Amino acid sequence: MAAIQPLKRANRVPTQFWVPLWKHPGLFYRMARGVYRKYVLASRDHDRPDGRSESLWLVSMRITHRCNHRCAICGQWGEKGYNKLEGAPKVMGEVPLEIYKSMVDEILPRKPHIYITGGEPFLYKDLVPLVNYMKLKGLSVQIVTNGVGLEKNAEEIVLNGWDMLCVSLDGPREVHDRCRGLNGAYDTAQKGFRRIRDLKKRLRKRKPTIYTLTTISQTNQAVLIDTLKEAASLEPDIIVVYYSWFTSEVLGMKHTEILKRELGIEPFAWKSYVRDLSGLDTRLISEEVARIKKLDLGRPVVFVPQLDPMEVETYYRRPEDFLGWSRCLAPWFQVDIMPNGDVVNCRDFPDIIMGNVKDRPLLDIYNDEKFRAFRKALQKAPDGVFPTCSRCCGLMGY
Repeated sequence: MAAIQPLKRANRVPTQFWVPLWKHPGLFYRMARGVYRKYVLASRDHDRPDGRSESLWLVSMRITHRCNHRCAICGQWGEKGYNKLEGAPKVMGEVPLEIYKSMVDEILPRKPHIYITGGEPFLYKDLVPLVNYMKLKGLSVQIVTNGVGLEKNAEEIVLNGWDMLCVSLDGPREVHDRCRGLNGAYDTAQKGFRRIRDLKKRLRKRKPTIYTLTTISQTNQAVLIDTLKEAASLEPDIIVVYYSWFTSEVLGMKHTEILKRELGIEPFAWKSYVRDLSGLDTRLISEEVARIKKLDLGRPVVFVPQLDPMEVETYYRRPEDFLGWSRCLAPWFQVDIMPNGDVVNCRDFPDIIMGNVKDRPLLDIYNDEKFRAFRKALQKAPDGVFPTCSRCCGLMGY
C-alpha cells in the first residue's frame, strides 16, 4: 500500500465525541470550554515570546505507578517500560491526600478538567475520597482504568456523580487477558462495567459517562471487529480505538540532540516507546478500520488519531511522518503530575522535572523559568514539535 502525504491539518474534535455529552449539559459546557482554551487561548499564548501561558485547562495526574497488569506495549511496565530501564530515574512514593486537596483548592478558580491515570488509579489508596472531594468542589474528573476498582466502588462512583470513566477493553476474553498480561482481567473489567451501568439505570443517574478504550496491537489486530462488538454489548457511551504510541531509535536520537542543545538534559523515556512493529499487518488493520467505519454498532466510535484507512500504513511504517499534524499546544493548556508529585511537561516523557507539588504551588510551577524555557524550545522546533512527538496522543488527540 503506497504511503500518502496529506496536507497540513489541525486537529478537530470529531462529532461522535459530543454525542453522549448532550445528556450532560454541565459536562458538555466544560468540554467545550476546554476546546476553546486549547484551540483559541492556548494557540494565542503559543505565540508569546516570554513562554508564559494563561490557558491552563487540563491537569493530568499520573497518580500511581502501581499496576496489577503487565501490558507488553505499556511505556511504564511493558517490555521496555521506563520503570524497568537500567539507569533511568526512579519515581518513588506517592502524594498524600491532604496535599492533593490543597492543590485542588489552589487551582479551583481556573476550573480545570482533571484527568487521572496510572499505573492503575484505583491502586492509589485515597482515589475515592480524592475524586469525591474534587466533585464536591465542582470540578470535572476523567479516570482511565483497567476496571479493577469499579465493582467494589460502583455505588460511590454513581452516587457522587463522577463524570467520566474510560475502561480498557483490548479484545474478547482470551485476547484481552493476553494483551493485559493477566488471567481474569477481562472478567474483572466486565463485572465492574456492568455493575456501574446497571446502577445508573436503577438509580436513574446519567453519570458517569463511560467509554471503552481499545489499543490496537499485534495481539488483537485480527479481532478488532469482534472486540468492538464486545464493547458495544456493554452499552458504553463511546467506543474509543487508539492506534498506539511509539517512536524509533533514529527519532529518539534526534530528540536527544535537540533537548541536550536547547535545555541541557538527556531524555530517557523515549526508549520505552521504541517497539518492533514488524508483526503488525497494516493491510489487515486498514481493512478492519474501513469495515468498522461502516458498521452500525449502536454506539459512537472514535479513532485516535482520526486517520483515513489509507494512512494506516504510513502511521505504523513511517513514524517520522507527522501526517500533517504540527505545533503541539499541550504545554500551553495542560500540566502533568507524576506519582511522587513531580510536575513535568509530558506524563509519558517525564524527562524534565519542573518542580514538585509537595514543595510549591502548582500554578507557580506552571509558569516558572523551567516551564517557560521548555515552551520556548518547542516554539523554535521545526513545525513546533519534537521528533518523538510524531505519534503522541497529546498532539494527535483531542
